Amino acid sequence: WLLIGLVGSMLGATLVAQFERTLQAQLALAYFIPAIVYLADAVGTQSEAVAVRGLSLTRVGIGRLLLGELSTGVLMGLALALLAGLFSMAAFTQASLALSVAISLLAACAVATSIGLLLPWLFARASWDPALASGPVATIIQDVLSLMIYFAVASALV
Repeated sequence: WLLIGLVGSMLGATLVAQFERTLQAQLALAYFIPAIVYLADAVGTQSEAVAVRGLSLTRVGIGRLLLGELSTGVLMGLALALLAGLFSMAAFTQASLALSVAISLLAACAVATSIGLLLPWLFARASWDPALASGPVATIIQDVLSLMIYFAVASALV
């Protein structure tokens, strides 16, 4: 698992390097990388726990689980986006930065929720222990996707 984490981390570093010009144009974007990645992971981890528990206790369909968890993830993402956007605006007084942080956080939370639910479900469908999907595999996928979302949004807005 550590090797998967290492490979994913190097992929993340390579991805960030691709956005060097964006970071040069708005250095404060770098300050929010840990928040975007951590908060999306935290939301995704909650979905993973619900998925693993749901898969072990019931036979609820994936559509119903996905709709419920995605709704929760989007609501959490909205709340976090609002707070982070307001903080960013207050601290740096740059609307493009605040919008980049807020939009990215909302999108990253929604994606992390989906990953957190779908990976355990896919593992269960493949007759693998769904709990295995809730560790480094999901985390590194969520990390890389969160970075991709953040820099795609930031590149468009900065």
